[in-house]
Amino acid sequence: MCKIKDIDGNREYKDNVFRLLFGNESKSAELYNAVKGTNYPPDTLKMNTIQNPLFVGLRNDISFTVDDKFVILIEHQSSVNPNMGLRCLLYIARIYEQLMDKDGMYRTKPINIENPEFYVMYNGREEYPEKSTVKLSDLFKVKNGESNNLELTVTVYNINKGHNKNIMKRSRTLDEYAVFIEKVRYFIDIDGLELTEALNKAIKECIKENILFEFLNKHGGDVVSILAREFNLDDAKRVWAEETREDTQEKIARNLLKNGLTEKFVVENTGLSKEIVEKLAEKIKQK
Repeated sequence: MCKIKDIDGNREYKDNVFRLLFGNESKSAELYNAVKGTNYPPDTLKMNTIQNPLFVGLRNDISFTVDDKFVILIEHQSSVNPNMGLRCLLYIARIYEQLMDKDGMYRTKPINIENPEFYVMYNGREEYPEKSTVKLSDLFKVKNGESNNLELTVTVYNINKGHNKNIMKRSRTLDEYAVFIEKVRYFIDIDGLELTEALNKAIKECIKENILFEFLNKHGGDVVSILAREFNLDDAKRVWAEETREDTQEKIARNLLKNGLTEKFVVENTGLSKEIVEKLAEKIKQK
C-alpha cells in the first residue's frame, strides 16, 4: 500500500487539482485534443497563464497558445457562473495587453492577435447538460434582437462520470479524474465518511486500481488539502443559496398571508411546508 505524503497545512495553493493535473503541455494537449477532436503534439503548445489578483476567480485556469489560438480551460465544481462571459472578456483583454507591443495600437499596420477559445469543464453535483454555452450578450441590459457589436462565447462541458463519453474515450486522464471524483462523492454520500477520510480512501483505492496512479502517488497530499478546501467552499455556497431562496419564499408567503390568501394557497404556490406557513400565519396574527 502506498503511503500518502503529508503536507504543510498552512501552505497556500494557487493551483486547484484540475490545473495541477492538466497544467502542463502533455496533459493540456491531451484534454484539448479530446474536446476538439484534433491531434496537436504537446510541443506545439505554449503555456501562458497569468497570475493577477484582479482575476482571483480565474486563477485556476489553464491557458495556452496553439496554432494561433489562445485557449483558456477552466474547471467549475459548483454551478456554472453566469458572469463567466464578462470575466473571460476582462481576462483575455488583460492577456492581450501583456503580450502585445503597447505602441503597436497606434501604428498604421494591423496587429495580428491569437483567436481566443474559452472552455469550462463542469464538475459540480447539480444536473447539467452534456454541453452548453454561456454568452457575454446574455448579460446585456438591452436585448432587442439586434446584432451584438461585442460577443464572447464560453463552451461548457459536463465532465462528471457518465457524461461526454466521446471526450472521455479520447482522454484517459479526464476519464480517470471523473472516476476519482465520483469515488470521493460515493464515500461521502453512501458510506457516510467525513470529507478528508473520503478523500484519503478514494486516493488509496484509485492508486490500487491504477487510476491516476503517478499523479496521486506524487500529489496525493496536495489533492486532499486542495479538495477539502474547495468541496467545503462549494458546500457553503449551496447552503448560502438555499438560505437565500428560503428567505425569499418566506417573504413572499408573509405578504400573501397579510393580503388575505389562505394558508393552503401559500403552501401550494411558494413550495414552503405546511408547518412553516402555519408558523408564519400565527406570527402575523399575534402582531
